[in-house]
Amino acid sequence: MADAPTPAQILEMALAYFASVGIEVTVDDEGLVTDDGRVFGLEPLRRRLADREPGEWVEAVRAHFDTLLSVDPSMPATFQEAASRLRSAVIAESDLGLFDGALMERPLVDGLGERLMVRRGPLGMTVTAETVERWDVAPRLVWERARSGSLWDEPVQTERFRVADGAVRYLAVRGGRWTSTHVLAVGRYLGARHPYGALVAVPARDEILIHQVRDTSLTDAALAMLRHAMTSYVESPLPVGCDLFWWDDGALHRICTPADGHYRYIRVPAFSAMLWRLDEATAAPRRHD
Repeated sequence: MADAPTPAQILEMALAYFASVGIEVTVDDEGLVTDDGRVFGLEPLRRRLADREPGEWVEAVRAHFDTLLSVDPSMPATFQEAASRLRSAVIAESDLGLFDGALMERPLVDGLGERLMVRRGPLGMTVTAETVERWDVAPRLVWERARSGSLWDEPVQTERFRVADGAVRYLAVRGGRWTSTHVLAVGRYLGARHPYGALVAVPARDEILIHQVRDTSLTDAALAMLRHAMTSYVESPLPVGCDLFWWDDGALHRICTPADGHYRYIRVPAFSAMLWRLDEATAAPRRHD
C-alpha cells in the first residue's frame, strides 16, 4: 500500500472542502458532523487515497464528498418503503456501540457484530433503533430482510488461491460493502458434505476468506489466510478484522486473534474435538498400508 495522507492532512482537506461549499461542520471522534446531524467518517477515505498520487488527493476528496452530499439523507418512513433497500453489514465487534448505542446493531460472535443499513445508490446509511421502532415491524423480520438483501441482491465473485505448492486451496469471496454478510452463509460455498467445517476470515466488508477443512493441511491454509487477511485489513477502506474463525454447520467460533504482535490461539472445545476426529480419520488409511 502506498503512503496515505496523515489523519491531520485528510482532516485539513475535508474541512477545506466543506468551507468551499458553504456547509458548516464540527469535528468529533467519528469524523465530521453537519448541522443536520449527518456524520462523515474520514478513515475509510484516508485509506482509499493511498491508491492516489498526492497531487490527486484534493480532487479525490472533492469527488468523494460531492457523491455523499448528493445522496438523499432522509430515512424511509415505513418498512415497506425500506424493505428492498435494507442491507446487513457484518462489522468488527469493536465497532458496535457508536453514537451511544443508538444504531440498530447486534453482536454475532466474539469478534463480529452486525449492523442494519439502508442502501443509497452505491453507499449505505445506518439505521437507528428508533427508526425501526417507528416502522412497527418485528425486529426479526427487519433483520431477515436485511440479510436477504445482502446475500441475494448484491453481486459477488470468487477467486481461488493455492498454497503449499498448489496442494491446498482457499476461496476469496469479493464484492461490495455488503459482502462480509456472506460469513453467515458459508455453507453455500462448500461441498455437499463438510463434516469438519471450514476456516473463515473476515478481513474487510468487501471480502471474506473460506477454506473447507478436509485433512490436516488446514494448518497451511490457516497460515496463508492469516497473511491474506492482514494485507486486506490494512489496505481496505472498510476493514473488519484479522481474526480466524471456525465455521461448524452454521455456527461460528473465533479460534485465533492478533495479540501483542503475534496470533493467540483460542481454545474451543468443539474445534479441538474436530481436530481429534480429523486426525483419526486421516491416520486410519496409514494404519492399513
